[in-house]
Amino acid sequence: MCGGKGSRLNANSKAKIEKPLLELKNKSLIEYMIEAIQNSKKNFKIYAALSNNTIKTKKFLRSRYFNVVTLVETTGSGFSIDYLNVLRFFKSKEIKEKNGTQDFVNNKILFLPADLPLISSKTIDEITDLKQIYPSISIVVDKKIFIQNNFVPSSFVTEISKIDHCFTGISLLDFHTVAGLENVDQIREGPMIMNNLELVYNINTIGDLKRAEKFIEFQNLK
Repeated sequence: MCGGKGSRLNANSKAKIEKPLLELKNKSLIEYMIEAIQNSKKNFKIYAALSNNTIKTKKFLRSRYFNVVTLVETTGSGFSIDYLNVLRFFKSKEIKEKNGTQDFVNNKILFLPADLPLISSKTIDEITDLKQIYPSISIVVDKKIFIQNNFVPSSFVTEISKIDHCFTGISLLDFHTVAGLENVDQIREGPMIMNNLELVYNINTIGDLKRAEKFIEFQNLK
């Protein structure tokens, strides 16, 4: 998912920055994500959901990952709307192609936001292997972990056992659910707690970027 406006990132910037191309240790955020997916043990096919907000990202992907990443157009009107745009794309693809499900690992679609550069291949595999309790599983993290690491918690919160948990933007969807529904916005969703520090490093500001740099430096010293 890389079609957002990057509103917080560009709040005090004269020149618009496309967040997926923001560099962390001389590598763009989207490169971190693609490499993590490629190094996974799963045989993923990668799709990038873009919009007019991320035209430079689109050009970069076409140039650098031409045979690796399939581009999907969204409106860029917000994560939830873009999510539905992507679901409609896959639903349409399945209808048009006789063997449409061949693109999906175990008939699942894993949604990953491009601004989580520290996510590891191991974590991606663990999420993909989760038991599909709900048609769509949303990964959430204890809100306190964001605060403890000086990150602004997401405003999208759910309470589990009287504890607030923040949505990470990661979700795992059973593809058959999409194929079987008349309207994709009817999908039933449930949270799954994964208090992994990798998922807290959501890059929305330059301050977040600097914290991620320090985290990488610390990990390299171990």
